[in-house]
Amino acid sequence: MSLIWVVNQFANTPDLAGHTRQYEISKYLVNKNWKVELFSSDFSLSQRKFKKLNKYQFIKTEKINGIKWNWLRVISYKKNNIKRVFNMLSFCAHLSFIFFIKLIIFRKKVNVIYASSPQLPAAFVALLFSKIFRIPFFFEVRDLWPQVLIDQRGTNHENFLIRALKILEKKLYKYSDEIIVLSKNSISYIRDRGGSNINWLPNGPDLNDFCFSELPHEGNGFSEDRPFRIVYTGAHGESNDLINVVKAAELIQQLPILFIFVGDGPEKNNLIESSKNLNNIKFLDPISKHNIPSFIVNSDAVLVSLKEIPVFKYGISPNKLYDAYAIGRPVITTIEGDINDEVKNYCLGVTCRPGNPKSLANSVIKLFNLSREKRSEMGRRSRQLAENIYSRTIINEKLFNLLKKYA
Repeated sequence: MSLIWVVNQFANTPDLAGHTRQYEISKYLVNKNWKVELFSSDFSLSQRKFKKLNKYQFIKTEKINGIKWNWLRVISYKKNNIKRVFNMLSFCAHLSFIFFIKLIIFRKKVNVIYASSPQLPAAFVALLFSKIFRIPFFFEVRDLWPQVLIDQRGTNHENFLIRALKILEKKLYKYSDEIIVLSKNSISYIRDRGGSNINWLPNGPDLNDFCFSELPHEGNGFSEDRPFRIVYTGAHGESNDLINVVKAAELIQQLPILFIFVGDGPEKNNLIESSKNLNNIKFLDPISKHNIPSFIVNSDAVLVSLKEIPVFKYGISPNKLYDAYAIGRPVITTIEGDINDEVKNYCLGVTCRPGNPKSLANSVIKLFNLSREKRSEMGRRSRQLAENIYSRTIINEKLFNLLKKYA
């Protein structure tokens, strides 16, 4: 029986908030009679707190649907400062120790190591062990680090941290046996930096969990008692630019439209304070991946919001977008490039410029004013796209066929 080690510091199980891609991949491989051992931290990226380990635990190992899941202790942090660097390095140190014990002391035979970004130091540690012990290495590129740091924060190319991350990035691209990208248009970026054997396997929902549903009942039209419900689920961070949404909501507060933000993050308190005088915004606590489908079903549209950052035009694959496709909800996006183009070309919702409240407000009004039949057609086209391209089953099967070559 083949054994794969999966590494992602912020991998989650469906009972937690956040992305579950590594869980879904691992569960699929278990069903294909592979042994899967996964290594992650239980420190929540969005909530900035520990979810699994008690105060004195160094590691906790659970068996979850056949997956041997290792939760590793790391240094905690609240803000994106030097402590975040220590957080990543502590995960690397812990991961190195565990790998050393398993490979040297217990002589584990591993067929493939599969590491996921954006945590480049952890992926690089996994690469080193793969080369020392001659284990095939797969590198999954979720976010294009360090380019996103340069574009988002204007960090200087000559910054020591950026230069170090660029070195790790190039080594990972050069020495990986296979590279998995979530965004198709990031392929040329990676190839220009020495990558080869690049495979496009985007994010996508399990269509058995995210079932198609017709739009919720509207009665005789939208009103204060039954507003047009726009749902955003996910992180409330700087890059999500939800303050842009708050400003747009202020421009259309006279209409029966309600924005519902579900999730957590470092900007949430500021957003609540900024919208305290608005009655068309509601903030809810994070919910688990299990509960996302039943929540989206009650929405009239799904919002996908990101800041105007060059790398987002070609290097992003947002889960919440494909979840909306699967359930059949029109989408509202602020992501120029690949995402907006797809929504426009297939007529799946409305698009607008990022960082422009007036543009967002106008797009929301445009969708709000469409007939139910037009919005339903958007939802049906979205579901078809999910079935043909973004189905988790299709994506996992392609990955499995790649892995079999190295088993």
